[in-house]
Amino acid sequence: MKNPIKFSATGPAGWMESANVPLETARLIAGDALGQDHIYFRRETPGVRSGIWRAEPYTDFYEDYPCDEFMIVLEGSVTLEGDDFEETYRKGDAFLVPKGFRGYWRQTEPMLKFYVMID
Repeated sequence: MKNPIKFSATGPAGWMESANVPLETARLIAGDALGQDHIYFRRETPGVRSGIWRAEPYTDFYEDYPCDEFMIVLEGSVTLEGDDFEETYRKGDAFLVPKGFRGYWRQTEPMLKFYVMID
């Protein structure tokens, strides 16, 4: 596809109302990691994917974050904690988690985000 792709802050039609499913985690610490992911764009080489994601509260630990991921928080918040780092990102914040990040993803409320992942 060579045309621009419009992302909707509510996902494709019916996506916000669709049932939650288990989400992939690194090492689940707390919660159930339930939500939905919709990929608007994917390119295999290099590995790029971009979309919208939602999840219920959970805590996960990453020994080695698997990709570079840029995110924009649409709703909710998340706190990232590393050995010498702690920051909370809220609605309207944009941030990047670099490949190899070691730390916690602490999400204490439902969250909705746009993302771009690069392997």
